[in-house]
Amino acid sequence: MKKKRIEELLDLAELNDGYVSVDEAKKNGIEQTYLCLGEEMGIFQKATKGLYIKKGYLVDPYFILHFRYRKAVFALRSALYLHGLAPMPEKIEVALPRNYMTSGIEGALCIRKSKEKYLLGLSLAVSPHGPLVPVYDKEMTVLDVILYRDRFKDQEYKDILDDLLDKSLDKEKLFHYAEELKVLTLAEAVLKGRI
Repeated sequence: MKKKRIEELLDLAELNDGYVSVDEAKKNGIEQTYLCLGEEMGIFQKATKGLYIKKGYLVDPYFILHFRYRKAVFALRSALYLHGLAPMPEKIEVALPRNYMTSGIEGALCIRKSKEKYLLGLSLAVSPHGPLVPVYDKEMTVLDVILYRDRFKDQEYKDILDDLLDKSLDKEKLFHYAEELKVLTLAEAVLKGRI
């Protein structure tokens, strides 16, 4: 029975880029004890509270952060990275709803958005080691770069915008977002001559 349960956990891990959560194991009729046993046997390692990863898989900081803070949406430099448009940033940057407590999110820079702004432009991207995580689409990322201009050095800001605007963006969507955010005039002024 023990061997069968461990094999079931290994199958779950293979389906989930190496990860198995305690909740997922329970939904499949496998007690947490077997995850702990798998850890003792050297088959799994604990990635964070409630989440284990199969040995041989790399721990993914983006997926771990998303697992721990379900409302976190990767934004700014992290969104650029996840879209393959920039190197991995020194610190992960996320957006959260305005009323969400951010003090417990270690190692991440947080921006807070109103509910309407928080939901605008939500998308998914593949994290560095496989799992899907929530991220803002490229168009919303362009607007975030403009809106959070003070988080960037002058040359970095210019380079990011120049590079982003060289990519294929949905300009209609970008200006729709700008209108929804009531920053259409600002967006048009910044982007004038670049699109």
